[in-house]
Amino acid sequence: MTSTATDANVTRPRSVIVRSMLRGAWLGVFLGLLIEVMVLLVQVLQGVLPETVTLVADTVQKISWSSLICAILAAGQSAARGKISSAGVVGLVGAPIAFLLARSLHKAMLELLGKESAPTAIAWLGAGIKGIEYALLGALMLWLADRDAGWKWHAFAGALVGLATYALVLWWLPAGGDAVQRAIIEIVHPIGCALAVHAATTFSHHLGSGKDA
Repeated sequence: MTSTATDANVTRPRSVIVRSMLRGAWLGVFLGLLIEVMVLLVQVLQGVLPETVTLVADTVQKISWSSLICAILAAGQSAARGKISSAGVVGLVGAPIAFLLARSLHKAMLELLGKESAPTAIAWLGAGIKGIEYALLGALMLWLADRDAGWKWHAFAGALVGLATYALVLWWLPAGGDAVQRAIIEIVHPIGCALAVHAATTFSHHLGSGKDA
């Protein structure tokens, strides 16, 4: 009986982590699509329409980045067990991996569609910035979750971290593209990701508690 109870206690947290990760990934897919639509709308209003190949590659990049980072953060929130430092480490390690994977998929998609990708020397710099950004966001979200803060506080946390990152990007990489599009990517995405992770982990934990009861 003791062995069975112990196995159940180990299995339940793992199932919660998996559920949180999967829900975070799916919500991240929708968030990536939303970000791409917003960026495309800005481009249309500016009278600059991207090529179809570029549009497809950019969409793949945003969806892959968003789904990966939201899944990683959601899993980290569930696995951290209240340890804010652990949630931060998950973001610090996971965000650069997700960022570089998304960049690789973007490059592969361009090459698959017959267009050469422009060489970039800032991929590792961008990965480092994302690591710090989502380490802070992950730690802040867990701190809020421990205090039963609602979705508004999570959105505020995402906005705070996003604004700081946006300011850093503008200062460090002044020629990094259109400022409005960068604002959507650097500010709106952390807000959406914070809300997605909050929704995914809250729902999974409630579901897990219901099954445990």
